[in-house]
Amino acid sequence: MEYSVGIIGVTGYTGQELLRILRRHPSVSIGYLASRRLSKPEPVGKLLPEFRADRKLLIEPYDPSKIAGRCDLVFLALPHGEAMKLAPILLKKSGLSVIDLSGDFRIKDKTVFRKAYGFAQSDAQGLKSSAYGLTELFRESIRNARLIANPGCYPTASLLALAPLAQQKLLPAEGVIIDAKSGVSGAGRSAKDDLQFCEVNEDMRAYKVGTHQHTPEMEQALGWISKKKTTLTFTPHLVPLNRGMYVTAYVPLAKKISFAAVSELYNSFYDDEPFVRILPEGVWPQVKTVAGTNDCEIGLYLDPSGKRLTVLSAIDNLGKGASGQAVQNMNLLFGLPETTGIRIGHEGQ
Repeated sequence: MEYSVGIIGVTGYTGQELLRILRRHPSVSIGYLASRRLSKPEPVGKLLPEFRADRKLLIEPYDPSKIAGRCDLVFLALPHGEAMKLAPILLKKSGLSVIDLSGDFRIKDKTVFRKAYGFAQSDAQGLKSSAYGLTELFRESIRNARLIANPGCYPTASLLALAPLAQQKLLPAEGVIIDAKSGVSGAGRSAKDDLQFCEVNEDMRAYKVGTHQHTPEMEQALGWISKKKTTLTFTPHLVPLNRGMYVTAYVPLAKKISFAAVSELYNSFYDDEPFVRILPEGVWPQVKTVAGTNDCEIGLYLDPSGKRLTVLSAIDNLGKGASGQAVQNMNLLFGLPETTGIRIGHEGQ
């Protein structure tokens, strides 16, 4: 069976990455591509030169009336605050599912959401019904949802690093420190002075220290897993990479443990997950080994005391941190193997 999908916001980085993955997906056809900035249809290659060879696809002005009957599922690759306006319109259409790649439906508490994003969440029904789309951790709720909130890139890398500990009640209520670094594509495609080449190249800087909107998103998900509140210290950094993300989490464990036990915990937790690799002792994740994939690599270091664990995690912020994971969620919704159309590692390059 072939499914028809659409992308609204296809000209942004996550939209382009979605199109790149979906064009080679064996069970999908592209039914609708849209950009809110267009006033008339344009060939996809005119706006996205890497797709010039595809002379049939058009990017159209956004028009919700054109989606009915053309798509089984629509991806929203839009700035924060836009999906909450469009999702209710799209979900009224019979049989249509929505995967949102913005932050609009990730935080369930409306007060926490307003504090994190600086504006109100206006779609109460969507917020209530949406599933949090970190596939490896919340698969069953995703499978039955029509609206999926694709996680942020930092939360994806961080939660995959911490989830096994949270499940086994090894995370303390406070004291966990997450030091994270992202490539520049994580900031989006909009022109900003501080993201110009000369500002970013040969530099590294922290931003939104103590105030980043992904902190409550991560604390919320860890609470769902562990059934208790966890407070994190999270500091993001911008590094001069096009794409890639590296997380180092420092965890004062709730009880003493051996490295063999930690290794067994992580390996058994992710044993059946094709996109998560637990590395051998003394081997650390690398951004270049996950760039362009939907993979997550995790490395572990246990302090000789047995009570301080360092967990290192690497993903592609546009892959597992955004578009790759969105397609993984789409596969789950359609009842397809989650790996369908998604490259594991750099096989076949």
